[in-house]
Amino acid sequence: MIVLPQLLNELLDRVTEKRAGHLALDFAQHALDIRQGEIDEEVMAACRECLVAGHEAIQLGEATPRLLQAQESLYAVAERWEGNRNRLATGAGLTMQAVRVGCQRMLEEAREHVMRGSLLTCQDLAREIQSGIGAWCAEQTPDKGDDRRHAARRARWEEARWQVRHIIETEPAPGETGTER
Repeated sequence: MIVLPQLLNELLDRVTEKRAGHLALDFAQHALDIRQGEIDEEVMAACRECLVAGHEAIQLGEATPRLLQAQESLYAVAERWEGNRNRLATGAGLTMQAVRVGCQRMLEEAREHVMRGSLLTCQDLAREIQSGIGAWCAEQTPDKGDDRRHAARRARWEEARWQVRHIIETEPAPGETGTER
């Protein structure tokens, strides 16, 4: 039996830091797409802009003005949604974590201060997304007990499968340059 989380960790251990940053943003986008119906449009728009700006910054190797502005906009949206933490965490919190995986060092240099907390890895984010998708699917399952646990386990497995496939599908061919993503 293939253990997808173990395979995922092995694959992510072999990618460059730049590629891991892109993958973290892609994983977050996939999770947002899955839960799109429950995320407010304003929150979703801010999340998408932040993810696109994150990809751009990683590609350029520096925190761009677009990324800094997108992050500030996302924080502003998060403040307005303070009273509804559940819907906020679904989008904004996940996006902030993904940007942190891919861009933390660049953001620290641009803002000339070190962010609190340890560096989050792409593996950490992938596991958190799997867990979040599993919990969400369990909540969507009308029956209780074993049905919910089975739904959660299946959803975590499917998310890990998607993540593994995405890594493989986006892997550049040997010798390709400039397309690392």
